Amino acid sequence: MDINQTTIVALSTPTGYGAIGVIRLSGPESLNIAASFLKRPQQFKHKQVRFCKLYDHDTHLDDVLMTYFSAPRSFTGEDMVEISSHGSPYIIERVLEICIDHGATLAEPGEFTKRAYLNDKFDLAQAEGVDAIIHAKTKQAHETAKNLLNGNLGQKIRKIKNSIIDIIILLELELDFSDQEIEFTQHSVIFDKLSIIQNEILNLINSYHYGKMIKEGVKTVLIGSPNSGKSSLMNAFLNEERVIVSEIPGTTRDSIEESIRCGGYQFRLIDTAGIRDSVDEIENLGIERSLKALENSDIKLLLFDPANDNKSQFLKYLDKQTIVVVNKIDLYEPKFLNQTYEMFSDFQHIGISAKYHQNIHQLADLMVDIIKNKEPKNSDLFISIHRHLQALEKTAKELQNTLDSIHSGNPSELIVTDLRFALNSLDEILGKTTDDDILNKIFKNFCIGK
Repeated sequence: MDINQTTIVALSTPTGYGAIGVIRLSGPESLNIAASFLKRPQQFKHKQVRFCKLYDHDTHLDDVLMTYFSAPRSFTGEDMVEISSHGSPYIIERVLEICIDHGATLAEPGEFTKRAYLNDKFDLAQAEGVDAIIHAKTKQAHETAKNLLNGNLGQKIRKIKNSIIDIIILLELELDFSDQEIEFTQHSVIFDKLSIIQNEILNLINSYHYGKMIKEGVKTVLIGSPNSGKSSLMNAFLNEERVIVSEIPGTTRDSIEESIRCGGYQFRLIDTAGIRDSVDEIENLGIERSLKALENSDIKLLLFDPANDNKSQFLKYLDKQTIVVVNKIDLYEPKFLNQTYEMFSDFQHIGISAKYHQNIHQLADLMVDIIKNKEPKNSDLFISIHRHLQALEKTAKELQNTLDSIHSGNPSELIVTDLRFALNSLDEILGKTTDDDILNKIFKNFCIGK
């Protein structure tokens, strides 16, 4: 069905009881459908808010605020009406039913944003920014989503595209006037220009890991031997008894995940089974999961008990992403603890008492510092969506083919062909060459009513 001929409706605020509920209409019949609730005709102007009494046939239903947005100056680019009613599930249900009775169709997830994209209100990356800003859980995630929604990535991609197009023009001029005595741009110069563009693409690709952490949370795995204090540390971070703590070794048999927010970042804390040699089949399954969790971790918190652990058993887990957390400092003398700290002097380390919540904030500060140090230094923005990563990787591959082609002395026709493939890959980010299956996949994860 042609979207330009249909009118959609949906609740845009969360379901359930609330102070208000906002119902959105978009499409050519939006104003007529909204007017069907009124006893007397009203004159609406663009962006005008009017107090109205809504009627269900002859029965007064609710007092509402009704706002009209005229095409093409609305969010979707179509005529839109927003009805702000009381947040009664009954009222909202009746308003939706009456809208449908008068010809509206219940909107699919993300259909309002999809219509905005199809009506050229913004590019596809900006449309994804709408969903990202709704789901942002931290300050950093919010800033990332704003950059996407404001079109910063799109501007960057268009700038890169224009640079490639300029090179294509130079090469096509050479093809058009090859039989005349005109001095053309040397291929070595074009090679240098493309190398700069390739570095810009690679910088964006390399920023994805950081962007993904900002969007999805920093995967922070707690590891150590049984009874080293992993579960106690998890509880200390959460400030509640989320995980069972026991003197009996091997209490934690499975991975337990919770999230905290520190310094504008979200950390996904994963408490794992204690690592040791065991004959218990179930405990061994938990240990296998612990090791698997470590493979894709962003930060490792290695819980170390100075009296019962030794460094050698954890050597393979020590790297720049590891913080050695010397636990139970309330039990040991400073001289003994200093010897332990000296043992890990080449790695980030801190002494804590998970039981008494000592130095927990300082540990959180260390975690934040690790993530801040991962922030891309050679790029003014970063990507956080896997679809963008895939398109940029394809672009980088095509550009590398172009560079190889120039290096091999291939004719301009072949070089131009590779560059056009690179342009197509960049257009996938903006939505210029995106097929319906991909569009449907993107928008189906949106909220209904957005």
